[in-house]
Amino acid sequence: MTKEKMLGALYGAAIGDALGAPTELRNTNQILETFGRYVKEYTLAPNDTFARDYPAGTITDDFSMSYYLMQAIIDHQGDFTEEIAQQAIINWGTDDYYFDKFAGPTTRTAIENMKAGRPTDVDPFGLINYSGLATNGGAMKTIPLALLANGNVEKALEYTILMCKPTHFNSNAISAAAAICCGATNALTEKATLETIIEAAVWGAKKGREYGEQHHHISVGVDIAYKIQEAVKIGGHAADFEQLLSETANKVGTNFLVQESIPAVFSLLAGVKGHTMSGIYAAVNVGGDTDTIASMLGGILGGFNGIQSIPQKYIYDMEKVNSTLPLQSTIETFVTLCSSR
Repeated sequence: MTKEKMLGALYGAAIGDALGAPTELRNTNQILETFGRYVKEYTLAPNDTFARDYPAGTITDDFSMSYYLMQAIIDHQGDFTEEIAQQAIINWGTDDYYFDKFAGPTTRTAIENMKAGRPTDVDPFGLINYSGLATNGGAMKTIPLALLANGNVEKALEYTILMCKPTHFNSNAISAAAAICCGATNALTEKATLETIIEAAVWGAKKGREYGEQHHHISVGVDIAYKIQEAVKIGGHAADFEQLLSETANKVGTNFLVQESIPAVFSLLAGVKGHTMSGIYAAVNVGGDTDTIASMLGGILGGFNGIQSIPQKYIYDMEKVNSTLPLQSTIETFVTLCSSR
């Protein structure tokens, strides 16, 4: 891993999140109707989205949680345990600026349970399985763990499981998070190709699902490893940008549930042939959970191509807008920490 690739991964995740916040919830046609164009710059969010009333370029739960995760790992000199993951999530829950506005339902409920000393892996209605908790709040914050894994996908899987346990301990959510983390881990290596990234993601998805099922934390749903492979075919066959968005939205799906949003990442990755900003633009405009898809894809492709693949203006403006968090210094410290492992 080079410093350039690590910085690319973290800033790619942050910028994808900030660019995708205003387009979230809409489909592509509604994005074009609302903004008059494909969104490729930081834009004020409409009044019917989560990011309303916040400045253009604001990060959401996706990267603000990653910030608290990085800070917790820094505070523990590079160690990572389930307890550290839990503390990072609780710390994020005290940040009124980001938590109150952007916390998703699964994470919000888990934080409330953690604060009250209640278990986080018990269905509140006493029902079997965890199918309603297979959301992408675990997958969205895996990019820092890919740096920590230092090219080792087995470590990436281990870290992903530890991170998911406090909030997303179910087979499909772990499968999804492991796909993103393992794909991003491979992307950071010097010999990475699009093929090896996808192979690592599929491996992570299979292993993550196995772990959840073996520990009887099952969420009923389609096999995410299979869906990633099918999504790659769909995205890879798209003839142009418009077709890539349409095919991904209509045949893969872009919902916040993991069986759609995680395969969508790899459909777009294949469709843009690994280009960082083209991938982020596609994710921002594909519709649905745009900020999370753009953050995950931006983290993978930013790590693959390095910080030089991201225009500096996006970084400067994003850091300036999100001034309540010392993003630059935390990212630099975290990269230095991961470089020394």
